Amino acid sequence: MSARMTPTQSRVIAALLLALVLIAVLAAIVVPTVMLHRHYDNAIAKERRTMEVSKRLLAQQPQVETALNAVKQRNGRRFFLKNTAANLAGAELEDQVRSAIEKSGGRIATSQNIAPKDDGDFQKIAVNVQFFASVPNLQKVIYTLETQTPYIVVDSLTLRPVNANRDFKPAAGQEPEVNAQIEVMSWAYRGDKSSAEKSPDKSSGGAS
Repeated sequence: MSARMTPTQSRVIAALLLALVLIAVLAAIVVPTVMLHRHYDNAIAKERRTMEVSKRLLAQQPQVETALNAVKQRNGRRFFLKNTAANLAGAELEDQVRSAIEKSGGRIATSQNIAPKDDGDFQKIAVNVQFFASVPNLQKVIYTLETQTPYIVVDSLTLRPVNANRDFKPAAGQEPEVNAQIEVMSWAYRGDKSSAEKSPDKSSGGAS
């Protein structure tokens, strides 16, 4: 085949082959270099964005500290039960519910604490109470429970008539009573250990 080619054609083919070799060599050098530069450019751009976000967060630090101080001054702990131990918190909630019912004109029949449940850094404290009250007094009970501090939520409410006789009529000027059964719950913060829970460790350590 080379014998059939003229000298000019041979030189052209040789030049083309040389050009292809040079292009291949340049590609082998340039392409990795470009990709490496692109990688570092992306890394630098990412670090710059991170630094900009950090600068903005640092600039907001005084405002965040001011907001945190404002929250602390509001005493958010007052919305939770004062006691951290489950048994004491249950007794505290039961006293709150009993007081609300009796002050609103209700009569308590039974009261029973429900096993507490963990809820993150808090414990959900619940109590089940059965009482008798007229409808207006029942409204007062519910209003009193859900508008006081610590926060108390009426989770369930069951009403039964005291007298199921259809012909029953209360005395003039007297509101008929209903048998109400409510389950109320509140929360106790358990992030801090009470002194009552810590004292046995101290006493045992002193004895040893």
